[in-house]
Amino acid sequence: MTSTSNVNGSKSAADIASTLQGSSASASDLQNNFLTMLVTQMNNQDPLNPMDNSQLTSQLAQISQVSAMQTMNTTLTSLLSQVSAGRAMGSASLIGRTVMVPGSSVSVASGTATKIGVDLPSAADSVTVSVLDSSGKTVRTINLNGKSAGVQDVVWDGKNDAGSTVADGTYSFKVAATANGTDVKPVALVYGAVQSISGDSTGVLVGLANGTTANVNDVRRIL
Repeated sequence: MTSTSNVNGSKSAADIASTLQGSSASASDLQNNFLTMLVTQMNNQDPLNPMDNSQLTSQLAQISQVSAMQTMNTTLTSLLSQVSAGRAMGSASLIGRTVMVPGSSVSVASGTATKIGVDLPSAADSVTVSVLDSSGKTVRTINLNGKSAGVQDVVWDGKNDAGSTVADGTYSFKVAATANGTDVKPVALVYGAVQSISGDSTGVLVGLANGTTANVNDVRRIL
């Protein structure tokens, strides 16, 4: 009598899991593949050592779990797409508004500087804003008194440390803030007019008039 090898439960489960991870097979395809494997297994089982009911029940439970997981993943993906589309539509109301987002660029035109700010994760007893020219040289240092946690506006009058109005152009700035000598990790902020709404793998993006973009989640203030 020719002997045949059993296809045990663990191997069947592994084959199914491999199919799920290595392809885009649907839940229906997985069920059909499993049933084909099960029928083949039962047809080729050793009559003297047949598959017991517990083994069959275990395999049926495994395919049900795998199928349910894939169906849930498909549903969640669909829901996330709908939420993302809804957020993009909702964010369209920002077009034409001015928002405050992370950034480090400040412009001066006719002696007037654009608005800037800082986001303090926690209260700070020392906040220093340094404005730098295109060569990286500090032209103005602004020392602020103790500030509470949250978004704070920073006023720069467009002058250097000597009190003279700086030349028109684009400058950069950086912020340092400490509490009892410990860095509180401040975030430099800039204002920008929203001109467009778009999206990528990171989420919904706002396009600003200065040509930069920011994630809508990073908007700190809306004017």
